[in-house]
Amino acid sequence: MMRVLHYVDESNLAWGETWVQLLAGLSERGVENFVACRDYGTLTERLEKAGIEFGLCRPLSQALPFTNRQLGKFIDGFRPDLIHTRLSSAAKIGGWWGKHKCIPVLQTIDKYPKLKYHKDGDFFAACSSSVRDYFISLGVPMEKITVVHNPIDVSKYTRDESVRREVRTSHNVAEGVKIVLAAGRFVDWKGFDVLIRGYDLYLTEHEEDAAKSILWIVGGGEEKEKLTSLAANARFRDRIKIFPFAQDVRPYMWAADLFVLPSKTPEPFGIVLLEAMACGLPAIATKAGGPLDIIEDGVNGWFVKPNDEASMAEELARVLPGTSVEGASRRACERAASFGVGRIAQETTALYEFVTRSARMPSFADF
Repeated sequence: MMRVLHYVDESNLAWGETWVQLLAGLSERGVENFVACRDYGTLTERLEKAGIEFGLCRPLSQALPFTNRQLGKFIDGFRPDLIHTRLSSAAKIGGWWGKHKCIPVLQTIDKYPKLKYHKDGDFFAACSSSVRDYFISLGVPMEKITVVHNPIDVSKYTRDESVRREVRTSHNVAEGVKIVLAAGRFVDWKGFDVLIRGYDLYLTEHEEDAAKSILWIVGGGEEKEKLTSLAANARFRDRIKIFPFAQDVRPYMWAADLFVLPSKTPEPFGIVLLEAMACGLPAIATKAGGPLDIIEDGVNGWFVKPNDEASMAEELARVLPGTSVEGASRRACERAASFGVGRIAQETTALYEFVTRSARMPSFADF
C-alpha cells in the first residue's frame, strides 16, 4: 500500500468537499492518506466524516518552512512514500520538508503562481493545460509536469426537473423563455460587467428577441454595487436580475438554459463551468485558460473573445434564438461526466506510482 501525506496550509477550502471525495477514491485504489492542514474548519469536518486521518500544523512563518516543526513530526510518524501539496504556501513548506527528509514531493498547481513557491517540487500536476503551459514558460521541464484536472461529483448535479419548475414559477419566468445564467465572485477579472453590457447590446441589436430570454447573475463581492448600477442603467434592465450569493447554486443552474463564464483573464480551471455543464447547461466562455480543456466549441459550448462585449453580444445572438442550446445540453452533461471523481482518482494514483518510481528528482532551485 502506498502512503501519501497531503499538505494544505489552510482549513477552509471552497473545493474541500470534492477533494475529500477524491481522497476516498484514492483509498479505494490502495492509497493510505494522511492530511496535514492548518486548523479545525470545514475541511477537518469533512475529513472526520469521511474517516480520513488528519493532523493540525501551523508554521510560525510561511516564509520559513522549518518553523512548521509539527509537519516534520507528521512526516516522521506517518513515513509517507510521497508528499502531495496543494496551494502555494503548502508547496513552499512541504517542498522544503520533502527535500530535507528525502521524500519525493508532488505539487498540484491550481493557479498561475510564482515559481519561487515551487522550487523544491519534484513533479507537478497542473489543473489545466493553460496552467501547465504557464509553468513550462517559467522554465519547468516538460517532462516534470502533467495535467490532472480537478474532479467533480457528477451525481450531485443531475437536473431536478421539479426544482427547475419551482424556481422558474417563483420568478414568473414564462414557458419558452431561456434563462442565461452566470455565477461567481463579484470581482473585476470575472467579467460580469462585460456580460451585462454584451447582453444589453445583443437585445439592442435584436429587439425582436427581447422577450425570449433573461439574464441572471448570482454572487457577491466587492463589485456588487458597480454591477447592480450597471444592470439598473441598462436599456433592457427589466431582463437582467442580480441575485445574492448562494451557498448552493444548483437550483439556479437547474432553472437555467445557458451558462456564461465571461472572465477577462484566463481561469486556471473553472470548476463552476464544469458544475453548470453537469447540470445540463451548455456554456459560453472566454477563449482562454481552463475552459479550453472543457468546452468543445460548437459541440457542448461556445467561445468568445476576452473582455469583448461585442463578441459576447454576437455569440448570444447566434446561440439563443435557435435550437443550439437544447441540442448541446446532453453533450454538456457527457463532457462533465468525463471529469468524474473516479477517473481523476485513477489518474492521480497512476501519477503517484510514476513519481515514487522515479525517486527523488533534482529541485528547481537553480531556475
